Amino acid sequence: MPKILLVTVGGSFQPIITAIRSLQPDRVIFIASDGEKGSKSQVIGEGTPCEVRRGAEVIERLPNIPTQVELGDSFAAASADRFQPKRDLILVQNPDDLSECYPKIYVFIRNLQQEASHEIMADYTGGTKTLSAALVMAAVDCGISLYLTIAARDNLVKVERGEITQRVDTSFRR
Repeated sequence: MPKILLVTVGGSFQPIITAIRSLQPDRVIFIASDGEKGSKSQVIGEGTPCEVRRGAEVIERLPNIPTQVELGDSFAAASADRFQPKRDLILVQNPDDLSECYPKIYVFIRNLQQEASHEIMADYTGGTKTLSAALVMAAVDCGISLYLTIAARDNLVKVERGEITQRVDTSFRR
C-alpha cells in the first residue's frame, strides 16, 4: 500500500530529513509558512536555502529538503509522483493562527482519504507549536498515524542531529 507523509516545516530541516528517510513514504506533503521569511524556502527554495547553524553562525548551507532526499521533479520520472510543489505544498500565511492552520490541514487529509487506498502518516516535529498542534489535531480527528522525530535534547531551542522517528500512541482517541 503506498504511503503518504505529511510534515510540518519550521526552522530546522534535519528532523524532516530523518522522518522521510526513516518512514520511506511514496509521497510527501509539506506544510509550511508562506511569505518572504517563511519556511517554504526549505521546500521550494533555489540554491542552498537550508542552513545548519551553531548558535547564530551558519556552518553549512544545503539544497532544499526535496532535493536532499531526492523527491523533486528534477529527478527521474519515477520520483515525480513523490513531490510536486503545486500539489504537495500546503502554505499558511500565519503559522501561529490555529483557525487558519487546522482547517487547511484537516480538509487536505480528508481529500486524501477520499482518493485511492494508501496509508497516510503525519510527522509534527517541525514548524511552530501552533502549526504542529494543528497537524496533530487533524491527524487524530482523521484517524491517521502520528510520528515524532526525537533526539536527546541538549539544546532547548531545537532538536539536533542524531534523531530517530517513532510512532506516537494515539489510542486515546477511540
